Amino acid sequence: MARYESKREQIEAAAMRLFAERGVDAVSMRDIGAACGISGPGALSHFGSKDALVATLFAEGFAGYAARIREATPATGPFHERLLAVIATVLKLHDEDHDRFRFLVLRQHDHLASIPRDGANPIEVIRALIEGAMAAGEIPPRSPDLAALAVIGLVLQPATGRLYGRLTGPLAPLAPEIAAMAWGALNAGSDAPAPERTTRKPRSTRR
Repeated sequence: MARYESKREQIEAAAMRLFAERGVDAVSMRDIGAACGISGPGALSHFGSKDALVATLFAEGFAGYAARIREATPATGPFHERLLAVIATVLKLHDEDHDRFRFLVLRQHDHLASIPRDGANPIEVIRALIEGAMAAGEIPPRSPDLAALAVIGLVLQPATGRLYGRLTGPLAPLAPEIAAMAWGALNAGSDAPAPERTTRKPRSTRR
């Protein structure tokens, strides 16, 4: 049985699991409380409202992804290797934390606009990485926002497709292929050659 440092942490874990399984609208605070062995009002007292709980879970989940991406990105080295490390990390997160990813996908349109554009936002972490590669002349200059969103789409859509049965099996083994597609997108319109395949595995991190 999972151990939690606080009742609040237990409520968040139960809510994330139930939201992923049933959808946010189908889960009540009473359901969440029952999963934690407390009453609905007892669960509610930690957040004030169900909407506040959902917003907290989204913000914390998004920030958690940003932290893992920063930790897994090599500080130096060729950009294509750093890009592969980022993509491999995100796909591994999807494999390991299926409930969180499903929740974030289902709620992104309601909450993305409220997430600050800072280091706790994974979109900004990837944007900064790409912008640095442009400044260093490793990829052609273009809108860093467009470039970041293009790369994220190449990662997010296969992961979303797995949620709905379009793809099966773990996503992490797809990292080299998706990274090659991302490299092609970032270099579209240029004559930059594809990078040689590296046998070095992306640095793993513990959660």
